[in-house]
Amino acid sequence: MKLGIIGKPQCGKTTVFNAAAGQQEAVGDYSQAVHRAVIKVPDERPFRVAELVKPKKVTPAEIEFLDAPGFTGKGKESKGLEVTPELHQMDAFIMVVDAFSPEANPETDIQNLIDEMIILDQVMVETNINKRERRIKLTGDKSEIRELELLKRCLTVLEEERPLIDMELAEEDARLLRGFMFLSQKPLLIVLNIPEEALGEAEDIAQKHSHFVDVGKRELAVMCGKIEMELVSLEEEERQAFLNELGIKTPAVQQVIQKSYALLGLISFFTANENEVRAWPVSQGIIAVKAAGVVHSDMERGFIRAEVVRFDDYMEYKTSAALKAAGRMRLEGKEYVVEDGDVIQFRFNV
Repeated sequence: MKLGIIGKPQCGKTTVFNAAAGQQEAVGDYSQAVHRAVIKVPDERPFRVAELVKPKKVTPAEIEFLDAPGFTGKGKESKGLEVTPELHQMDAFIMVVDAFSPEANPETDIQNLIDEMIILDQVMVETNINKRERRIKLTGDKSEIRELELLKRCLTVLEEERPLIDMELAEEDARLLRGFMFLSQKPLLIVLNIPEEALGEAEDIAQKHSHFVDVGKRELAVMCGKIEMELVSLEEEERQAFLNELGIKTPAVQQVIQKSYALLGLISFFTANENEVRAWPVSQGIIAVKAAGVVHSDMERGFIRAEVVRFDDYMEYKTSAALKAAGRMRLEGKEYVVEDGDVIQFRFNV
């Protein structure tokens, strides 16, 4: 799963990227450079399972971040905007917003950036409508009628200055739209980048802008990118001392990563053996046989059953024998809906 970090120039995009990725890319230079990193999702559970299993390695869940060139932030005033194809391919966006500079106006910036995505989508929708109408007129082929009508519905929403993610879509319509990779159809995590002196007001700042939140569509986080970037360059002992001095229990960047993960509709299940304990990111609602295929295609093809233990039960009973004796190890079939934190052993035969 991939998330694109977007925002106006000088909003702190690359600072937030560095904090999440533990990197030191140049910041503040109006660079059009693109930065990429695979980010480990903060989650203590695979490491706690590993304390019992003693594997050779532990592999947390991972997502990919892409720090994209800054948007103009001009919204409806924008002309000739261009967004790279790679940005269209992102599964969701992290929108970094300047809430630290003297001239900062987060409310306006957030709305302008959303407007900008709406405009870009509107241009794409109009282009695709024109193409299909011409093709239908020339060939008489009616196979694209449904898609054409759906695009016209999208155009109506965009002309109302609403993002496409706010549309109510049947599953078939949602599937048809996925191929267009519209910007305003993607989930959005808004990150307010505040100054160090405002750290004590983070909760109040989040509450002030909470009207942007819409569960499963838009989320909000508050962080001081400058402090978080400094933290990743410190040794563990120094980092903890710094956090204590600032009165911070958990680095905000961890919350940003976790909220990004949840916004993508992802959960984690775990596999555990003497070689590796691993967290597997999967879409919420995935069934056991498809989860097996995430681990290995042979497991899906030859699926027999899944031996499932809840994470809390795994921690409490500690061994397979104790889990079985307590009736905490369940045998599940192909259609079992995997839950977050399940520790699963797949039985298969090919």
